[in-house]
Amino acid sequence: MFDFPRAIPDERGCGDREPGGVYAESGLSPYGSPLEYFLFDPPLPLPAGVDLVNKPQLWQRVDPASGEPVLDGETGRPVYDLLIHIGAEHYPHAIDYIEETRRLGASRRLNANLDLSLLTRRSRMLLAHPKAIIVPWRDLTLPEWCYKRLPRHDLASYALLGLDAAAAQTDEARMGPCIFKLWDVLKGDEAMEVFEQEGQRPLCLRKIGSTIYEYRPTGEEVKDWEPGFILGLPITGIALIQYADGTVNEKAKAKLLVGMTQNEDMALPFYETDK
Repeated sequence: MFDFPRAIPDERGCGDREPGGVYAESGLSPYGSPLEYFLFDPPLPLPAGVDLVNKPQLWQRVDPASGEPVLDGETGRPVYDLLIHIGAEHYPHAIDYIEETRRLGASRRLNANLDLSLLTRRSRMLLAHPKAIIVPWRDLTLPEWCYKRLPRHDLASYALLGLDAAAAQTDEARMGPCIFKLWDVLKGDEAMEVFEQEGQRPLCLRKIGSTIYEYRPTGEEVKDWEPGFILGLPITGIALIQYADGTVNEKAKAKLLVGMTQNEDMALPFYETDK
């Protein structure tokens, strides 16, 4: 099996990976794009009637313009993505998971009953969090920066366009909410350490699992949230976690082997590991 980017198996907000588990990964690579490239900005609402809590789902990709299934140009087969829920019990805020992914890559457990043979190198995992969409986003101040450089998303954009940021709340041309506002509204009292800096918002450090990240809260409070997709990541491979005797989930492995045969060069790689 050739080498491919893998997630780092350090401690995560949801704990360690479990023996016999099947995990979809989006591994880190020095040749990859910055994480901001994969953020949905604004976050995307969940399709009506879709329940992802503890229920990762395969979803056939369709062209949003035509509604027609998207076909893989190499195999001619439909492209399937994974829809996955990020639980607030382990990641109270969406940025907890985003920042962990920045450091360790993504690793999400799957139900071995899913038809893993349908996944290919074209597949993505779309990750949703219950606190993805700020409902009263127009009532909040603009973030200083939108790192996707979207117009009318941040103070920098308004300055560049020569517009009055004070009138942003009533600007109907705004497309929001900007995902980078999520860092602003995280409360300072949820930090592990706070550094006061004259003339600036306090610098806060927050810890999730083995990941420590920084943010500068504005002190704004959000009480009304909606779930939504925050990240759309390529699936770089599947990790099969070994039991104590070195075996893995054979049902999942069999499906992945079928996928290797039917998808040929576009087959999704997998590997076995003890953690």
